[in-house]
Amino acid sequence: MGGRFDAFLSLENEKQQRIIKSALVEFGINGFKRASTNTIAENAQIGKGMLFYYFGSKKELFDFLCEYTLEWARNKYLLEFKADTGDFLERYRKLTELKRKAIAASPEIIKFYESFYHEGNAPYVEKFTAEAQEVRRQAIDSLYGGIDYSLFRDDIDGEAVVRYIRWLFDGYTADTEVRFRQGRTKMDETALAAEWKRFYAFVDDLHHIFYREE
Repeated sequence: MGGRFDAFLSLENEKQQRIIKSALVEFGINGFKRASTNTIAENAQIGKGMLFYYFGSKKELFDFLCEYTLEWARNKYLLEFKADTGDFLERYRKLTELKRKAIAASPEIIKFYESFYHEGNAPYVEKFTAEAQEVRRQAIDSLYGGIDYSLFRDDIDGEAVVRYIRWLFDGYTADTEVRFRQGRTKMDETALAAEWKRFYAFVDDLHHIFYREE
């Protein structure tokens, strides 16, 4: 993220994080068009002129945040996740728990992700879609190497089980994204707790359906 953002990146870390957090929250709540650079500057405790000195324009600031959150996702999921078990569903639980902890530590980033689903944001996030999908692809790929198929029921082919589970996870994820996009699920603490409970119940059901009885 260097180059055009060198002036910002040369700031002390505390000031960088103050500006980033303020911008993430404002864009996350209001989307690109309604987000106020005045509010971002005020909450970051800097002058508006300095905000534009660091980022050039509102769009460049938004681009920076997209790049920042994608890098955050790579560090939190691709680098920290270790597939140290052959149990596919246990891997999925661990990856999801990693995500849960990351959300608790950085809620403003999740607020910004929520803004991706604002209809008016589509033109501004489009160029980051392929990169976001690649991060997701790599995280998913880490789930599938060296799976212990002996854990699955012996009356269904192991590779077929993984395929069926993947399809069900894809459907679950698509349903979740639709609910967030349509505003039927919010990103507040109570809603997120309910969402995690729903997810773990879903995983338990998959275990009952596809795994050998213990």
